[in-house]
Amino acid sequence: MFGTGHPRPLHRKEVAMQVVRHAARETAGQTLTVDPPDGRDAAAPPVAPAIRFDVVYTLPEYLGFVHDHLTSTVRRMAPAQRLRHTLVPLAFAIAALAIAWMIGPGWTRTALLACGGLALACLPAAVGAWVVLIGTPVFLYKKRRMPHCVFRIDATGIERTTQAGTLVRSWADIRGVRRYRRGFLLMYAQGAIPIPYRCLDRAQATALRRFARARGGT
Repeated sequence: MFGTGHPRPLHRKEVAMQVVRHAARETAGQTLTVDPPDGRDAAAPPVAPAIRFDVVYTLPEYLGFVHDHLTSTVRRMAPAQRLRHTLVPLAFAIAALAIAWMIGPGWTRTALLACGGLALACLPAAVGAWVVLIGTPVFLYKKRRMPHCVFRIDATGIERTTQAGTLVRSWADIRGVRRYRRGFLLMYAQGAIPIPYRCLDRAQATALRRFARARGGT
């Protein structure tokens, strides 16, 4: 009536079930559970805020942008093209001045001297003089129309508001962004927008560089 006290041997199926339960307990103890954020979808990454600043351009600043851009354009030319821009005006000037020296006084000599002087003025070394002569009246005209500029720049584009109206350019319209001594130059098909460093704080300058790099600029 009393048993022998020995446990009943387990059936093969019962042994397999115990092994499966034991493995499940070990796996559950090593599993990391991450609760999803509130809502069905995770929040989208934040959009970079727009930067806003005012600009009142000065004549030395404007002439500096023009001079830097012209000299940069010359440096970017192919060596043969840059040499041609130097040798052709120089040779023409020497020839005109030599002929003017050989012939006698008169209107012909005066015309040749004027042509020789104009040819010398076309040399790349004379860029600074042309910038002052032509850039000054252009600046005064623009200053009269746009004495104060308000900028708003974000990931979609650039917006400039003046008393003449609002100019809007998307980053797709910008063909290049150059960094010069006095600031950034945003170039598009019909012109360019200078952005002086002095009008940007460190965070705004960093944001502008980030926007420019996103479109493939400098």
